[in-house]
Amino acid sequence: MKDRAEELLPIVAELADKYTGKESTSITYEKARQLMEAVLYCIHEYEEYLAEGQELLSPDGHPDAKAVYGLGYEIVLRKVKETQILYNKIIPDFKYYENRCYYETFVKGIPSFFLYYDPRFQPQNHILTLDYPVLYPIDPLCGIDAVGAFVKCISLEQVFLGKLPDEYVRHVLRAYSPDYDELFINLAAVVLRNILGCRMAGKGVRTQGYTCKELEQLADYVSRKSAASLEQNMRGLVDELVISGYGGEEELSEYLKADLHNYSFELKNAVENQRLDSILAI
Repeated sequence: MKDRAEELLPIVAELADKYTGKESTSITYEKARQLMEAVLYCIHEYEEYLAEGQELLSPDGHPDAKAVYGLGYEIVLRKVKETQILYNKIIPDFKYYENRCYYETFVKGIPSFFLYYDPRFQPQNHILTLDYPVLYPIDPLCGIDAVGAFVKCISLEQVFLGKLPDEYVRHVLRAYSPDYDELFINLAAVVLRNILGCRMAGKGVRTQGYTCKELEQLADYVSRKSAASLEQNMRGLVDELVISGYGGEEELSEYLKADLHNYSFELKNAVENQRLDSILAI
């Protein structure tokens, strides 16, 4: 759909009437810009959902902007409802392992989003800072897209962490940092890195430390590979882990792999500098 101001201004004017209750004939420039962004956000939602967008055509052959906006608005409402359903499914058994950021963002922050989110007049504003760092990039997103993606990431993390013994999760988090509870870190990444370290060292996934032989095997495994080939090997290990422990859930597997590019470089650097203890519960 062509982004033509003459098509969008009437929609913005209608929104302005709804916003003021038709009690005022003018709004501030800032509010008008906000409403224009709201219209563009909903149109983008429609275009993302139906990339072709050819069902609704005006007589001159151009898409009907008002109809497209209306459909986009309905998509926004549906996404809010779907995200709330997923959140309500997660929250009863949510584990945050005493990490303050994890708790504050998910347990306290997300309900505020549902309470104050304005899909009609400001769908582009997701209100929250979403401080907890999930493995997928959220920064390019806004509005319900950002919060929906965030909640989905948390749901995958909870599935991953939920099947592991709490004792093990807390063990590797404490090994990462005694004050992990105050850090802005991704808990799933810390735990996955330790599981993969155990696999590469031929060690069982348990709270006991590494033997000298296991450390030698791990260092040899890492040293003989480039960062790229190490990353590829670890992707295979993640697939094996998800198949054996999580029913081969593809979404979970892809999510966990999002950290492997950085991890491969950090692991090689740790081996080269004899500092495996900086990233693993040695």
